[in-house]
Amino acid sequence: MTPSAPVRRLFVGIPTYNRPDMVRETIESLRQSDLTDFVAIVSDNASSPEAADSVADFVKSLCDDRFSFVRQPANGGEYGQGRYFFAEAETAGAEYFMILHDDDLLDPDYLTGALNALDAAPDAALYIVNPRLIDEAGTISAEMTETYLRDHGRMAGQVGYFPILEPLLDTGFTPISGTVFRRSALVQSGFVDEDCFGNFPFELNVLLRLGDLGLRGWFEPETKLSVRYHRDSLRNTLGLMQNPAVVGTMLTLLERRAYTGFAEKRRRIILSRLYRARAEIAIGQGERARAQKDARLACRARPQSISAWKTRFLMSLRRS
Repeated sequence: MTPSAPVRRLFVGIPTYNRPDMVRETIESLRQSDLTDFVAIVSDNASSPEAADSVADFVKSLCDDRFSFVRQPANGGEYGQGRYFFAEAETAGAEYFMILHDDDLLDPDYLTGALNALDAAPDAALYIVNPRLIDEAGTISAEMTETYLRDHGRMAGQVGYFPILEPLLDTGFTPISGTVFRRSALVQSGFVDEDCFGNFPFELNVLLRLGDLGLRGWFEPETKLSVRYHRDSLRNTLGLMQNPAVVGTMLTLLERRAYTGFAEKRRRIILSRLYRARAEIAIGQGERARAQKDARLACRARPQSISAWKTRFLMSLRRS
């Protein structure tokens, strides 16, 4: 009788696409962790055969039964990879769940600290720390790091519980890569909306659903994670506010939700910006009626916005 594989406390999903050199560094950073109680799947998102073969051979050469390699038959984007990892984590029975992007790196003591904090804070749905930003070569950028911490509301962050929803809508406080989630919280939230696919906004979707439940996370202001920012980063290649698919999906997510207080105020601000972005996209596509409608929606979402009314005025001038 073949013995069953041991149940690991943490499941780590590493999605990768045409980054064989970077993902090796990511895998090695996980292998150097002082936490050993994890299982990791490196999932190739239909890379070139050469890149996929290179990563597959590397994972095999590790001779480490905690790591496995899977070649996806088609590129399902972040949603496809995320759903695949979440199903595998459920099969593995892992208590905790993490997605680690193929260009990011963990400090050796990060995971032990994460699980210790979550064990001690049973009401926390997730755990995050401050990152340092590195470039393509792995060099730390003090300037980019400071900008990230400031823009994401991390400068005044204090150790302990924080509400997931309001800081998410305000500054994008919580990322997806490197965040350790309590899997039961993701089960409770349903993970992501069923009708969303592609790449973006997978991160926003996961966190919105946790925020919808009023759940909290645990924040440690220590720096224990390296986030690589480079020309091929997804945020740099998608052209977020100029991308019809991205803008449309974000609108879908936010239109179907409604909050109270500060969260609702932020939802309406973001909606107004997105409607304005879609109006500009529509003008570029020659769809004047669509642009005018979105300009009106931008004003309705945030009547006090000068930018929204300016967009509506400009769209009215473009009537055929």
